[in-house]
Amino acid sequence: MFTELLLLITSLVAVFIIWQKRSLTYWQRNGVKCIKPLPIVGNVKAFLTGKVNFFEQMSLLHTAKGFENEPLIGVYLLRGPAILVRDLDLIKTIMIKKFNYFVNRALQTDPHRDPLGYNNLFFVRSPEWKGLRNKISPVFTSGKTKQMYPLMLEIGKDLESNIQKVPNGSEIRIKDTCARFTTDLIATIAFGVKANSLSNIKSEFFNYNMAIFELCWQRALDLGIIFMLPALASIARVKLFSKKTSDFFFRTISYVLSEREKSGVHRNDLIDVLLAMKQEAAAQSEKGDKALKLDYLVAQAALFQTAGFETSSSTMTMSLYELALNNKLQDRLRAEVKEYFGDEDHISYERLQEMPYLSQVVNETLRKYPIVGYAERECLQPESGEKFSLKPYYDLEVPSGMPFYVSTLAIHRDEKYWPEPDKYDPERFAPENRDNINMDAYMPFGIGPRNCIGMRLGLLQTKLGLVHLLRNHKVLKCDKTVESIKFQPLSPVLSSDVDILLRLQRD
Repeated sequence: MFTELLLLITSLVAVFIIWQKRSLTYWQRNGVKCIKPLPIVGNVKAFLTGKVNFFEQMSLLHTAKGFENEPLIGVYLLRGPAILVRDLDLIKTIMIKKFNYFVNRALQTDPHRDPLGYNNLFFVRSPEWKGLRNKISPVFTSGKTKQMYPLMLEIGKDLESNIQKVPNGSEIRIKDTCARFTTDLIATIAFGVKANSLSNIKSEFFNYNMAIFELCWQRALDLGIIFMLPALASIARVKLFSKKTSDFFFRTISYVLSEREKSGVHRNDLIDVLLAMKQEAAAQSEKGDKALKLDYLVAQAALFQTAGFETSSSTMTMSLYELALNNKLQDRLRAEVKEYFGDEDHISYERLQEMPYLSQVVNETLRKYPIVGYAERECLQPESGEKFSLKPYYDLEVPSGMPFYVSTLAIHRDEKYWPEPDKYDPERFAPENRDNINMDAYMPFGIGPRNCIGMRLGLLQTKLGLVHLLRNHKVLKCDKTVESIKFQPLSPVLSSDVDILLRLQRD
């Protein structure tokens, strides 16, 4: 028995060594310049040991010495060989011109046990993706966004009135304030729900939102498999959302869907779109249509809530942090805010969109702090017809399933495109300087047909939050304010590894 067990272990080790040797020599065998891998961990040791998060790992590979002039680099992740794209023209080719080869994302979750993760617009795969995006897109048109604006204004005023109650000179955790604002805003415009996060510190809606990004090793392991070893997603039974968060979304959104169906009220929001999808599927009597299933509809709403509250609150937080470090910039923005408000207690949709320096500030924040930090796609080769190859750089037809990555963070901080990239300078985006910017090197919302569908809405709520917070208050450094931002290594998105504390000073 012992001999048989020893033989089995020896055989498995031998198979693993052979697989590793073949896998970790793929780029050398195909003549593609690559970063030398380490055994087992490939090129992602820093990520796997918890020193950096995934998008920082991609940035480190992008900026590896000796590859500064390479259009692409062969790299090795846990899943095997992958391509890191550095050249801007090649990025456009993959993300736009040859998009038909790159419709799917490289990451995946469990299709059987994670309906909220697998079925939402961010993860869903071809051919289902295109139809779903077309159905949800109407929620994000400029016309629909403008219709939602009065509801958004109410939350902006709530933000202003709630911070007015904070004792003057208090030190506040600015991300908490911003996240409560975006939680309330998304809840009301997407679902018609009053989350009351700003007024109720124990808001259930807010606490479940924050639980999505709670930082622990179990969640980090699940996300690591989704990002790095998607083929194991089903075996490991990983889920995008924790059980308590999933249960909350099912409970809340199913209730809202049911109540809206009973009342027949139309609010031109996401719930209306989801109900229309369900009714269309029912009318066509297609039993296999996923839109008839509650978990499919809840998946779209869960993504909307998650992405909407986190990305905008982080952009607000980083903007306020930089403004606290740069008083002259803040004074200029606050002067513009007061000018555009005038004697009114609100600012119109049109006036908010017209504020030039506010746009410069937000654009520069997203330049220095792109919230997701990277983009990825998976090559899907057709069974017949022309195949995608790496020509003219390499004479190599890449195999179907090969992941391609772009480090947004590295490109946004590349001095070739952005002089003094570590300096926070909204003047980069001033009208007179726009001709000096290579906008192909600016991609905070992704690029191509599969970019962020909520970009317009995200920018609007970020701006609205900033103007209502800065209208009667100034944010200042305090003794506990960090001198520079270090990113949380367990977070899937860009966030500080410590709370950012700022002093709130009333006029």
